[in-house]
Amino acid sequence: MMARQRKRPASHGPREPRLCDADLFDEAVALERLESAWAKVWSNAGAAGGDGISVKAFFPGAAQRLRRLAEALRDGRYRPGPLRHLDIPKPGGGLRPLAIPCVVDRIAQTAAADVLTPLLDAEFEPASFAYRPGRSVQQAVQQIARAREDGFTWVVDADIERYFETIPHDELIARWRDSVSDGPLTELIWTWISHAAPQGRGLAQGSPLSPLLANLYLDRLDEAFYDKGTRLVRFADDFVVLCRSSGGAEEAMAKVEGLLAERGLALNRQKSRIADFNRGFRFLGQLFVRSMVMKQAPEDADAEAVDRVLRRIARHDSAAEADAAAEQADEDRQEALGYSPGLRNLHIRTPDRRLGVRNEAFCVEQGEGQPGADVSWREVIAIPHQDVDRIDLAPRVPVTEQALRHALATDTMVAHVDGRGRTLGWTSSSLAPRAGRHMAQAAAYLDPDRRLALARRYVDARLRNQRAVLRRIVAGRQSVPPPVQDALVALNSLIGRGAKGPLYAAPDIAFLMGKEGEGTARWWRAVSVLAPAGFTFAQRDREGQDAANICLNFLAWLLARDVSVAVMRAGLHPGFGALHAVSDHRDACVFDMMEIYRAHLVGGLFVYCASRRFVRGDMFTQQESGLRMNRAAGDALIRAYEARVNGRIKSPVRGRRITWRRLMVEQAFALAAHLEDGRDFEPYVMDY
Repeated sequence: MMARQRKRPASHGPREPRLCDADLFDEAVALERLESAWAKVWSNAGAAGGDGISVKAFFPGAAQRLRRLAEALRDGRYRPGPLRHLDIPKPGGGLRPLAIPCVVDRIAQTAAADVLTPLLDAEFEPASFAYRPGRSVQQAVQQIARAREDGFTWVVDADIERYFETIPHDELIARWRDSVSDGPLTELIWTWISHAAPQGRGLAQGSPLSPLLANLYLDRLDEAFYDKGTRLVRFADDFVVLCRSSGGAEEAMAKVEGLLAERGLALNRQKSRIADFNRGFRFLGQLFVRSMVMKQAPEDADAEAVDRVLRRIARHDSAAEADAAAEQADEDRQEALGYSPGLRNLHIRTPDRRLGVRNEAFCVEQGEGQPGADVSWREVIAIPHQDVDRIDLAPRVPVTEQALRHALATDTMVAHVDGRGRTLGWTSSSLAPRAGRHMAQAAAYLDPDRRLALARRYVDARLRNQRAVLRRIVAGRQSVPPPVQDALVALNSLIGRGAKGPLYAAPDIAFLMGKEGEGTARWWRAVSVLAPAGFTFAQRDREGQDAANICLNFLAWLLARDVSVAVMRAGLHPGFGALHAVSDHRDACVFDMMEIYRAHLVGGLFVYCASRRFVRGDMFTQQESGLRMNRAAGDALIRAYEARVNGRIKSPVRGRRITWRRLMVEQAFALAAHLEDGRDFEPYVMDY
């Protein structure tokens, strides 16, 4: 454990000598420190983060999880998990955005905060009272009362515009470096703040470190008013400057506005004003009039209010976890009995097998006999039509007439596929009888504003998911290839700050698709660099004859067929899209919905398959018609794809874990509800 430095008076400038980053890091990541932090997180009973793991769920394996966390922090493998974003009402109106880290991240951040707080707090001015040990709202109120008694009767009542959301990261780290040397803890702090706000501004309200960093950033503002003929009393981003005259108050207001602007912040003019004790003013839930102080609302520091909300959310999560566990157990029982609660595909890939029917069930039959002689067929497996949603038939795979009739009668879609994985056609019943839903799709397409708004959501989701996949692939690597870094920078720039980003300034679909193409071109260059030798490619080409593009096209066609089934099940017309133009023989709606999943189920899966050598160079042969992939490679890609789409992820609608295929259906129905009833539709975005 590092030796403690004695508490010292306010710094009024850069600290000399600076705190040793390496020593601070060693203490913050020590197992004993993490165990102490876990005890605090447990006692706070806060809500689950973006991974859905609650404090209660973390508890059973906590000891082992903490050891793994300590090791990951020490050896540089640690990466923060997804944040949970919520908006909660502010007492004075409006909404406060929360970004709740995962439990494991809250533990690491609490450990860092516990180490840093007594050391950095020693630098802070007597004027600040929020988020500091041994300080309270009541003490701030008493400080104001004393200032009035000393003749400071004019008040600048100031509020910073969206302070937590606008703190600039570069300037914050520069202030940090006034107090702490460079090293692994500085890198960890930077990782946390940039992960929570990749656009370069803001601190996550919900992070145990944010209050300390928020005070650190305003410390220089506090110093600017220290012993300058004024009295400052600050509680987080709300503060008052007490002056002896109205002229002094005017000067202080201008000074505050200038100091904030220098730090990339803005004064909230609607909530800021000059007042005096005779007219009265409100601050921290108190009314100050002449020599009286009257409580107007319960003392309610922001941190305490947020903590109470998080506890309520945690109680709600606990009830939802119990319901989800019961539903999951029911699905597990169904699977054990042979029923599929998700979507299941049947792939028949060799011409010595055929699709038939027995007793109202599809069956796969094995052909037996000598070449040229009559073939006898022996049943290999029978599958009730309820347990299969789509059947893919490779070239020259025979199928009985009864099987096709049974597919039509049971609404089971049969896809006829060529050797490269492309869909040649479908045997399926007619479009679902949802003429009203089809009309709603057409109406949205014909309305330029509605079409652009929906198209923007698809592009935003695709770019965000590309960024998330790249981050996952390079997580834990010692170095990140420059093309990957370039792609991440480009994607960050294009995504921007949500509604203020460049996508939301797009005047039309063409401009929007241009932005998508700009980001996606960088994404594919990054994918090529991440692929092993033999599977790199110059550019993404849907007609490409190289091994990489053949694999990517094969996976893309698998995804297209899955999305087609989801679209049809939701009663949507596959040809009416928003981002992709409507034209004959073009499944624009399917292509739109594919944008959500391409990064994970095509590009990311390709890197995984090639890196794990599921597909290899010797699985491709050069023929007169071009490079060809053999059946073993196709089988390997199908197995990997099936394993991936049957993996479970958290549903953004139901909050429980479902397969990717079920997500596709859920999203298709959400799109239908959006088009028909105007309900909100948010394409799925992966968390990093």
